Amino acid sequence: MVPSLRALAPNLIVAGLLPVLGYAVLRPHVSSDATALAMVMIFPVTEIVFERARRGQFEPIGIIALVGISLGVIGALVFNGNATLLKVRESLITGIFGVICLVSLAAKRPAMFYMGRMFATGGDPTRMAEFDEVWTLPTVPGRFRMVTAVWGIGLTGEAVFRLVLALSIPTQSFLIISQIVNCGVLGGLLWFSFAAQRTGEQQVVALLEAAEASDAARSSKAPGI
Repeated sequence: MVPSLRALAPNLIVAGLLPVLGYAVLRPHVSSDATALAMVMIFPVTEIVFERARRGQFEPIGIIALVGISLGVIGALVFNGNATLLKVRESLITGIFGVICLVSLAAKRPAMFYMGRMFATGGDPTRMAEFDEVWTLPTVPGRFRMVTAVWGIGLTGEAVFRLVLALSIPTQSFLIISQIVNCGVLGGLLWFSFAAQRTGEQQVVALLEAAEASDAARSSKAPGI
């Protein structure tokens, strides 16, 4: 359902952490927010290009980070460095994805199924077809919908909370508090997803073993031919 933390860590560091650190280091030495943001674009762009060359696919974490930084650059240019827009750009992204998760609950398969398939298969057609078969296992559809609903509620709530912070506290305080909130929410959602995956796998195995035992018992009672 979700990739391992070991698999996610390099992408999160390069596309998520390094742009924040780079911006903090560069901003005092350049003339504007737009300049600093444009310079730290090198991190998600490098990550996207590397993953594309290595796996032949576009990596979603780098793309999300690049979109967020791009919105910051556009906001800094269009609104002449308006601090509020710079603060809320990440909330716009997480909030939009949260809404997508909630809306997808009405679809045949929810958003987290496709996210899980993308991470698990690397875009390989054979592995994607095998992953699609997972949907037919008992309890799996309900589990994907539950996880999608939790991500939708969590990300939408986090976006609203950070928007309120952006409008009510100074920028320096916001940058500190918002990162704590963001890491806490994402960490909690990942932990929940891993826990749901482990529990779900145990349930599926137990149900399949029970079904096999029931079939074996019926076969042993069947009259000989």
